[in-house]
Amino acid sequence: MFSQSSYLKRTIPLFIQTAGAHRKPRWLPVAKSKVYRIPKRPTTSEEERVELLRLHNNYKTQMRAIRRFYHEDMIKEKSTKDSASSEMSQQLEADEWARCFELNEKWNAEISAAREERRKLEIAKLEEYTLARMEAKDKELQIKIKKASEKIREQKELSKTFITPENLDEAIDLAIANPTDYNYAIDMKGMKFEGRDTIISYPKEDKNVAAN
Repeated sequence: MFSQSSYLKRTIPLFIQTAGAHRKPRWLPVAKSKVYRIPKRPTTSEEERVELLRLHNNYKTQMRAIRRFYHEDMIKEKSTKDSASSEMSQQLEADEWARCFELNEKWNAEISAAREERRKLEIAKLEEYTLARMEAKDKELQIKIKKASEKIREQKELSKTFITPENLDEAIDLAIANPTDYNYAIDMKGMKFEGRDTIISYPKEDKNVAAN
């Protein structure tokens, strides 16, 4: 024999499956026998309606009071936090401002020292460059002066040979006594013979070559 619990365990799924199998699917329309059927509206007595209204009003009043209490408490807590946070934020802001100011002063000092060092290096380089340019200019000027002195000395030496009114007669007599002939001839071998009246003489071998 089966016990009651085992019997229920065996039969309940069958009932559920049977009910589910005979349930109308959702996508089917309303049955024709129930299209125009209007369900009867439930009626409530006046005493029950008044009692429900009283309970509903009491519930709304209590919930409103609870919400107001929590709202006021939240506002007080928020104002306290805001005041504390405002004082704290002001203190933090003042501390942050002081820290930033100190850090800014430190950076300015470091940048100023670096700028001063860089300026000193630039001035030293500029002085070296200027000194080198001045030395180069002095050397170039000394070379020019030396060249000019040499040219002046050469001109002074050459001036001794210049013809002046004082030695004009002597220069004329010297030119007449030592005539200079600027004529010259060149043979086929490239030999140069200076003078208009120069006698050309070849060796024997050269005479045969010249004859040919």
